[in-house]
Amino acid sequence: MWYATMLMVTAAVMVIGAALSAAIADGNIPLIAFAIPALFFIGSGGIAVWLLAIGLIGFGALMPYQPIAISLSLWMILPALVLITGERRNWQVSLLVISVVIAMECGVLALQGDQKLGGAMSYTLLQILCVITVWVSAYFWKPVKNLSWWPVLLILALLAGGWLQAALLAFCGSVLAITLQELQRVGGEARGDKLSVILPAIAFATIVVFPQFSVPNPVFVAWLLSLTIAWLGDYLLNAENEEE
Repeated sequence: MWYATMLMVTAAVMVIGAALSAAIADGNIPLIAFAIPALFFIGSGGIAVWLLAIGLIGFGALMPYQPIAISLSLWMILPALVLITGERRNWQVSLLVISVVIAMECGVLALQGDQKLGGAMSYTLLQILCVITVWVSAYFWKPVKNLSWWPVLLILALLAGGWLQAALLAFCGSVLAITLQELQRVGGEARGDKLSVILPAIAFATIVVFPQFSVPNPVFVAWLLSLTIAWLGDYLLNAENEEE
């Protein structure tokens, strides 16, 4: 129990570090930093590792062209995907959750189309596709027993080259990936569902609490409603399971 709690706290801290590093750099981070977390599993992780790398690199490549608030808010799609595909899934709850999330993202896209928000609709759609790719990777993930530790040298190289934020992002992302794999090994379905809500919420909340980062009101509202419906969906599924 204590071990799992420690892992969850570690994951939360790493999400904060990754979000801060991306926000401070305003998304201008070398793409190798996004690939490094996947490289730790590259030896025997199979297709899921390649999907993780593609999703993260694609997402990172588009970050400089998008407001950081929009990029981080898109990770709230993950809870909806997890809730509608998990073992506890219920079609009524799934329909409710996915409808709200789609409505929120369509609102952001519409505002970008009217040039009332920064970035571009095409970039947002591509980032959504990247987030879905990361989710597919997680869905088919098989624990990797023998990690490759040579990517640590790449993190040190980024640090030596003066890319402090990139090194921090790569470090936090790598520790987060390793921690989540360990939680998958020792945890259960319910814990994974809750983490899928908590961690993306923490990522966005990190930039909300710092006044130097700009968070447009429509993006904040979309994130807040997506978070609320994710928590509600998780609550309804828990209530249904308790009744059974």
